[in-house]
Amino acid sequence: MTTREPTGYLSTGTVWPELIITRRLPHVIDAVWNHLTDPELLDTWYGTYEGDPASGEVLLRTKEAPDHPGQALIEHCEAPSALAVTLASPAGAWVLMVTLSSHGDATDLEFRQRLDGLEYSAADLGPGWEYYLDKLALALEGGDVDSLRWEDYHPGLCEHYSQEHPEGR
Repeated sequence: MTTREPTGYLSTGTVWPELIITRRLPHVIDAVWNHLTDPELLDTWYGTYEGDPASGEVLLRTKEAPDHPGQALIEHCEAPSALAVTLASPAGAWVLMVTLSSHGDATDLEFRQRLDGLEYSAADLGPGWEYYLDKLALALEGGDVDSLRWEDYHPGLCEHYSQEHPEGR
């Protein structure tokens, strides 16, 4: 088992608690954006969707639960820098936001998830999103995303994400 280093934190926030994870990816912003929004590229690391995103709603099918698709409401989409979606879930609505900013041939990614009203805690969600963002990084590199092991993230990163950081890290 390999222990991963966390790249995010739990923020108490001014309005609601949220999970925040940041990454600098050594790829141009358009490549990162395409891996987040193109159904074929998204499927290389997370899952895919059916439907027309311009309608504001798609059916999302993740790799881990392909037989249990869920609705994804597109709240905000500003290519290639901001995407906000709400995923329907029996455990509460998952409100997610990704912002991208270009730095030459690199892209800064900031992922946020609202935590209010969810059955899951940041201690469980944080390691999961670290896992998926590492899969995204590998997909961008053309690497083997299936080489990542869930056990390297959970429970090893749970303690880190159970600690609140009101001002950031």
